[in-house]
Amino acid sequence: MLRVIDQIEARLNLMRITAPAKLAGAGLDLDAAPVVLNAARTAVADGTLGYALLTAVKSP
Repeated sequence: MLRVIDQIEARLNLMRITAPAKLAGAGLDLDAAPVVLNAARTAVADGTLGYALLTAVKSP
């Protein structure tokens, strides 16, 4: 999960450098991104945020 958060941060940073107009046009608040990413990291560390796998089997 932390890897996903790191990838999101890296992509936002790349977009900040290469396509700031697209980010602004999409209405993204880049000043809020670090706060949200840090909150997500904290939630992962606390065990509040994670993955779940659900499966279903159709009975015959």
